[in-house]
Amino acid sequence: MPKPSDKFAPYAVVLLILGGLARFPMMILLRHTSFLVYCDNSYLQAGQAMLQLDFHALGMRTPVYPFLLALCELRPGWIWFAQSLLGMAASLMIFDMVFRRTGHALYALLVGLVCSLTPEVLTYESSVMSEALTSFLLVSSFWLITREETAGEPKRLYLFMLGSTIALTALTRPLMVCLVPVYYCFLVPPWPPGRILQREFLKRTLYFALPATLGIMGWCGFNYVVNGYFSPSTRSGGNLMDQVDAYVELAPERFANLRDAWIHSRQRVNGGSVNVCAIGVYGDVVAEMQRRTGKTEAQTSHEFAALALYLQVHHPLLCLRRAEQGWMQFWGAPTRDEIEWPQGNTFSLGEFLMTLIGFLIRQVEAVFLVLALLSIPCVLFYQKVFTRIEYLAFAVTLWVSAFAAFTEFGENRRFCVPFYMLIVYILMTRAWVWITAPGGPTPPTVGGQRCSPDGTEAPD
Repeated sequence: MPKPSDKFAPYAVVLLILGGLARFPMMILLRHTSFLVYCDNSYLQAGQAMLQLDFHALGMRTPVYPFLLALCELRPGWIWFAQSLLGMAASLMIFDMVFRRTGHALYALLVGLVCSLTPEVLTYESSVMSEALTSFLLVSSFWLITREETAGEPKRLYLFMLGSTIALTALTRPLMVCLVPVYYCFLVPPWPPGRILQREFLKRTLYFALPATLGIMGWCGFNYVVNGYFSPSTRSGGNLMDQVDAYVELAPERFANLRDAWIHSRQRVNGGSVNVCAIGVYGDVVAEMQRRTGKTEAQTSHEFAALALYLQVHHPLLCLRRAEQGWMQFWGAPTRDEIEWPQGNTFSLGEFLMTLIGFLIRQVEAVFLVLALLSIPCVLFYQKVFTRIEYLAFAVTLWVSAFAAFTEFGENRRFCVPFYMLIVYILMTRAWVWITAPGGPTPPTVGGQRCSPDGTEAPD
């Protein structure tokens, strides 16, 4: 069997070439247009504020993704190109992770291509949305961990880089703030409690928490100084109202102005529907409230956040029902349009392919969810069925899905998109472990170490 050093570089080059060729025709075809699949203008506004050094407008979005847009001078073609590079770089890190675990370059190339050319990944690379950058940062965090897992005691630089990566992820998408405690518990296991006070674990806490805390809290402090609110974003009211949109009519009279304005805007924008994303409703009602009261967007958002929190606290069963719907949507629950029978006797090849791709993506998510839920009793009963990296991936995805369900409704299912590459990586490497474990010629590895038949690390 050839040495890993003889195989890695050629297959990595093939991965990059194929990934580039798959993206190149569409970029050339649309190089003179401003075509974007999805576009959130609030990101463009925040990027424009950065270019103009308008500090008061920066708080509407966390700064990392608008900074990328500003670097691209807000040009759609440049944004697409930059996000395509991020997608190809993430697939290369996946390739490296799979190669070091399996020792099989061709299989690692296959996994890397699946990650690189997933339709949802390509869609959000050609959009002004934060999914592509968030996915790159999540994959980077796992790549850092797998590189360091077999190096003995974690180095200071590794801990600092991991903390910085998580901070950048949280400052790309505020939802990802919930990742900080999960990664911290991975680095500093909370059980038994006495270990936390040991010198080594205190060092890990310091070097990880320093960049993570300073980055996130520093940005919140910036928002407090500029806009008067200690939060990652001044748009938190919109996210929380999305979750309570279905029962906003139950708000008491002290919220009458906000409640009635929201209901009227919902009727104008969504035709009164409560089962769609309420971003458009929020933009409409904020403009209306600013016209009526003269308050800033940040002040209006703060008032709507107070209304949403009141409804969640005083109507917990309705909150749980809405959270259940959001959680199922995170995991690919079909929309009403997807479960309806096609109208007419014929439908196009494109419609068939998109339906098929959506079906396959839902099945992949379902398999991953089953394994993630199975990992919970495995942890409780100390069963070493999965590797530490797999347990981390399960914990991160389950925790984010639950956190998103209570903070954003997520009707469009895009919240799971940043995890697609990690989901594919976990499922395909786990499949390799199970297939080769019964005595195959190439024992699976984790960072260069052999695995036991169940896929956990085993000493030589």
